[in-house]
This record gives sequence, structure tokens and C-alpha cells, in this order.
Amino acid sequence: MNSIPTDIRDADAIIRVCSYHRRDFDLVVVRSRPHDMQLVQTSLQAAFGTLPTAKLGIFNHLPVELMFLVLRNLDIRSFFYFRQINRQARVLSTGLYEYQLVSKYGLEGLRGLLRAGLAHCFTIVDLYRPLITDKCLTCGGFGGFLFLFTAERCCFDCLQSSAHYRVLPPSTFAKLIYISLSRLLHLSGPTLQTVPGTYNMMDIPARRPKYLILEENATQMLLAAKAISQDATRNLRIRREQPEQRLMAATAYPCYSLENAKLERGVSCKGCQVRLELLRGDSHRLARDRTFSIQGFLSHFTVCVEAQHIWAESEDGTRPVNEPELTRRCGYFTRLGSDGLPR
Repeated sequence: MNSIPTDIRDADAIIRVCSYHRRDFDLVVVRSRPHDMQLVQTSLQAAFGTLPTAKLGIFNHLPVELMFLVLRNLDIRSFFYFRQINRQARVLSTGLYEYQLVSKYGLEGLRGLLRAGLAHCFTIVDLYRPLITDKCLTCGGFGGFLFLFTAERCCFDCLQSSAHYRVLPPSTFAKLIYISLSRLLHLSGPTLQTVPGTYNMMDIPARRPKYLILEENATQMLLAAKAISQDATRNLRIRREQPEQRLMAATAYPCYSLENAKLERGVSCKGCQVRLELLRGDSHRLARDRTFSIQGFLSHFTVCVEAQHIWAESEDGTRPVNEPELTRRCGYFTRLGSDGLPR
């Protein structure tokens, strides 16, 4: 077998030959259709072509640094109301550095919060912080997703398995803890409005409730208000979950490196898929579904025998190799519509 290369040019070839992006993970969470995104990108990322003539009243007497400080502390919904005041407001808000990066690279998160009815809960800075880190807040591994209830970065595995991300319809929650729905909604914090999507790997749209609440947050708020007792939460712990509902509360969210100005969406290992097809077993399936940063994958490559075999077969990236069907398709979905989403 060839020795494991270490220079940058070979590292790029290793990524190209031995890894792939799990496109299906991106498609089973909250997702915008590409043509919808194209319609709004220009207006979000640019000010008007003509110079502003109107002012912003007393706000114009503030130094620019203080203006930006105010904008950083506006919730996202208010931020967009401000952008609509006049041309001066549009120019000023577009010039905010954090907004420039979020509107260019974190548009799925921004649009996801707006569509979910949660934009009033977060600021532009709340979206900027997860954009410039690649760590899942729960496990510390690479996280390619944004959990909309908390605007925190997470990985696909934690999104599916961690109790921190348990969600359910408010009506179901109210029945399980024996509280009226109106009292629950008054005390339990924000609700997420779900949007149409696929939310499973079966190419069949999942049954979608109109609203969801975050179980952990709602339970803590109700206990703090003494609206329920600890005993009342027992039914929540033993209930059977609808796993698709967690996917309705997350969206794909790339990470942007301030050091090298590169965007990463995460890669998975073709070699781990080869091992799964040879050996089967849940442990190999978990390894196959793991997502890495570029540097994380290069470290993984040094210990993945199957990935090294693929690299050797490619003769240092100079010839095509036979690869599993799933990695060639970048996931489970076999057919995508013209809008880039599962048919």
C-alpha cells in the first residue's frame, strides 16, 4: 500500500477521492428550495444602488460604532423591520460585519428561524457565533446543523439521540402532564411553527404537526412556575417519540473559518461505508454516519484501512475507483427534482 501523503496537494486529493458529503442529511431537515433562496439572496446581501437621501432622525447622531452595537442587540425580526425603514437603514444594516457573513453563508439558519416563527428570540450575533465554529455543542464533534429552538450547532447523531433535542406537539405535551393547552402555551416558552419538508429517508413526507415545543425548556419553565410537579414529568420520559419531529426543528448550517475564509459542510468516509457493507453491525453503521471537518477527516484517514485502500486504488488520485452506491449518490435518495429536493 502507498504511504499516507501529508502535503496540502495530496490532502485535497484524499478528500476528493475518499470522502463525500452526506447530502441526504441536509435534505431531511428544514430546507429551502434553491430557487427560493436565489430570489432573496441579492436583496439580503446588498444595499440599494442609489445613495440614501433620508436620515434616521436622532439615531443619526450616534457614532457608527454605537449604531452597530444597537443593531447587534436587535432581535432578527426587529433587525429586518429596521432594514425596511429607508435606504440609510438598509446601507447601515448591510454594513454590519456579522450580518454580512450570516446573510451570505448562514442563510438557511436565518431563513429557518424566520419561517419557524422564532426570529424574535435571537439576534444576528446569535447566528454568527455558531457560523464560525464547527463543534457540536453536545458531543464536541463536527456539527453540520443548527437547532432552531436554541440556535446552537449540533451533529446529526446528537440531533437524533440526545435528550436535549426532544420536541413534541404542544397538545401532546399538555395531555401527558395533565395541564391545559392554554396554560402550557402561556408558560412554556416559544413554539416552533413547522414548515413542509420530507423529514425522513423514505422519500415520503412525514406527518407534520403545526407546532412543536422544546421538551427540556418547557419542562424547566413549568417546574419553575410550580405549574407541574416532578411526578407529572414521568409520562414525558417514557413516551414513544416521533423521531421525524426533531428534524423539523433543525436545518443544515455550514461553518465558516475566519482563518482561511473557507466554508465547510462536513464530509463522511467512503471507507467506513465499505466496512459496513462487508461486516454489518450497528457500530459500523454509526461510524459510517459520522461527519468530519476536513482536518478531522485527514486524521481519521490515517487509521481507516478501507479509506487507505481506496486511496491506493486511485493511484494517488489519478484514476477513478469503484465505490459503494450510497457514497456515489451521497446518501439514500436516488431521485431529486429540478429544485434539488427529493421527489
